[in-house]
Formats: sequence, C-alpha cells, structure tokens
Amino acid sequence: MLPSIRRFNHKFNRGAIGLIAVLMLGLTVGCSNSRNNGNAAEAAAPSPSPANTAEHSETRIISTIKGDIEIPAHPKKVAGMLYVFADHLLALGIEPHAMVTYNDLGFPEYLADRMKDTIAIGSGEAPNLEALLEAEPDLILASKTLNEANYEQLSKIAPTILFDNENEEDWTRFRQTAEIFGKEAEADQIHADYEAKVAKVKDELAAVAPNETVAYLRVQDKQLQLIQPGDNFTLFGPLGLTPASVEGIDFKDSWNVAISEEILPELNPDRMFIILRPGESNKTALDNIMSTSIWANLTAVKNKHVYIGDANLWFAGYGPIGLSKVIDEISGAYSPES
Repeated sequence: MLPSIRRFNHKFNRGAIGLIAVLMLGLTVGCSNSRNNGNAAEAAAPSPSPANTAEHSETRIISTIKGDIEIPAHPKKVAGMLYVFADHLLALGIEPHAMVTYNDLGFPEYLADRMKDTIAIGSGEAPNLEALLEAEPDLILASKTLNEANYEQLSKIAPTILFDNENEEDWTRFRQTAEIFGKEAEADQIHADYEAKVAKVKDELAAVAPNETVAYLRVQDKQLQLIQPGDNFTLFGPLGLTPASVEGIDFKDSWNVAISEEILPELNPDRMFIILRPGESNKTALDNIMSTSIWANLTAVKNKHVYIGDANLWFAGYGPIGLSKVIDEISGAYSPES
C-alpha cells in the first residue's frame, strides 16, 4: 500500500510569544545583574530559536493500512524493522538510528561500514523490542508481514508506518520509503542512474560474451540449488544473459530446486554464478563439490569462469545500493582480470 502524506503544522503565535520572552528575559537579566553579577552568564543563557522550535513541532499525517498516524515532519532517529530499510535510507542519505539485522548475522556486509552508529535491535524475524525502546526512535518503519502482530507494541514506542508492499517491485518499494521523507525526486534520480548503468553493462556483456550460457546456483542448507531462469533475476532479466538449458529439470513450481553434482554436466554452462549462504556447513558442502572430477571437467571451471557471490548481498540487497552493487559484481566477473 502506498502511504499518502499531508502536512499538518502546529500553528503558534510565535511573534507575540517571542516578544514577551525577550522582554521578560531583559527584565530578569537586569534584576540579576543588580543583585548578583555572578549569575549574569546563567541569566543570559540562550534559549532555543523559534526556527528550531518550529522544526521540532511540525508534524505530518500519514495514511497507512492502520489508518492515519501523525509523525514528525523531520524525523531524526529512524528505526527499521526490515533490513531493506537500511539500504533505502542510506541511499537517500539518511543513516538509520536503529535497525534489525539480517538473520542474526549482523548488518549486511555491503552496508555495515555506513552503519557504524546504527543500533542493532535483533533480527527481522525476532526483533528485540526492549533494545528498540532504549534506542528512543522518533519514527519506525515496519513490515506488515513481519510486524503486524506486534504493531501495537511498536506504536507505543514511536509512530509506526506499516508497509504492505513486499510483493511489489523493488523500485516501487524504494520510492514509497522516499515519500515518507519528501525525497521522491532523489529516489527518481537514483532509479534513473541505475537504469543507465544496467543498459551500459548489458551492452558491454553482449559484446564481450555474446554466445555464452550462464547457470545461476546457490548453496544453502548444505545443498546445491539451481535457480530457475527468469526475468525477475538480474542475470536473465535486466542484463539479458542466456541461461544454460534446464530442460528435463523439474522445479516443482518453485524458483529453485536442489540438485546433485551429477546434474552439472547436463547444464555445462560457459559461466557459473554460485551464491554462497553464510555458514561453515555450506562452505564445506561447496568445497566437497569443487573437489570432484565432475566439477573439474565443467567448461566454466576449465576456463576459470566461476563466480562465488555473497548471499547477504545477492538475496538481501533489494535496495538501490545492493542492486547497483550486484550489477558491478556481475560486470567485474566478465572482466579479463577477474
């Protein structure tokens, strides 16, 4: 659902209040100086400017799937209950104040160096609400899928926007986040830059390897999994690479299927992209496959055209930074130096 926003500014007669405050301050300082010069500095201490007061008092009304909620117009401490919000916020120039981690594995490595001051509040699947409360956010971005059950608890901590958009396209979700901060123009420019990069890399790969086939695999749960080619994956959709033939492989209405290494010669792609899920057991499983004669005789292996990618990026990087970095890694895999 696309939240709609309308401005709601608390109105104050700041001119009159400011004049009275100045007059009273003057009287106080005068009296204080005549009685005790030692208190003069304390009496003349500056008070918050009207501009700062206005910034902190201005709010907006957001229409969400939970109804209209009032949020700060200029939130300073934003918390995210889905790790993709970290990518969204950082792309918009906002460092998250608090954020859930990726499956208890910490912040995604490709973002971690930009989140040194971000407070970890548990994983997306099991958030630590006590840590979130201690972080004192002034706005919470949340997911209907993961957070509807504890929405009331979140709302008691800070105004909470519940997004119902996990089945929507990545860039649609990013723009909806940008709208909360009035950064639609920035989001559109980031998207345009990404599309220009994709078009450039697509042309480069078509020139470098016009007839090559590609297999996209993942190692997870100690299994080698083949990912079904489709337009929703960067390799085959935006970049238009040619998938290795998967005829005879039953995906069972799923986007991936576990395979044994004996299936690899049937695919025998010119290049392989293998996404490795964190964990020593997964690394061991891949090492075992790579030690076989079947592996050694594959075309991609003989030509050193095998790329091992990080699942935290390739399967969690659904924001602009992650998507762009995946394009960079694919492009780099085709460079002669890789």
